[in-house]
Amino acid sequence: MNGFQMTKRWDPMREFQREMGRLFETLEPLRHWRSQRPYPPVNLYDGGDHYVLTAELPGTTPEEIDLAITGETLTLRGERKRSEDVGEESYRRQERLFGRWSRSVALPERVDGSKASAQFALGILSVTLPKTEEARPRQIPVTANS
Repeated sequence: MNGFQMTKRWDPMREFQREMGRLFETLEPLRHWRSQRPYPPVNLYDGGDHYVLTAELPGTTPEEIDLAITGETLTLRGERKRSEDVGEESYRRQERLFGRWSRSVALPERVDGSKASAQFALGILSVTLPKTEEARPRQIPVTANS
């Protein structure tokens, strides 16, 4: 080798993008607000005579989950606890949220809360919410006039 190093040409647009990236990294509160989604993520589907709500709750035990139905609203509450053996100052990157959480989901119709049931397996909570008699679909017989 002759010691000559090829350097990249200065690209003002690349330099601008890099500096803008640095700027946005310093705006930590805004980045958190922009990327935050409701926790826990849920799916709600209609099973005919009942609704089923599923929620992703990794790292949670069934004893840490509180469910309540009020009218047409299902509320989930709990707490994700930080590992006791890791101090706050030890983290170099922390993307998983810890602390108390609450999520309320509006149901499309009234449900029979006394018959609701919940199962928890592999970090997924499944809540079965039977519809009230008034809310269940009904077949209407059609008769012919004579």
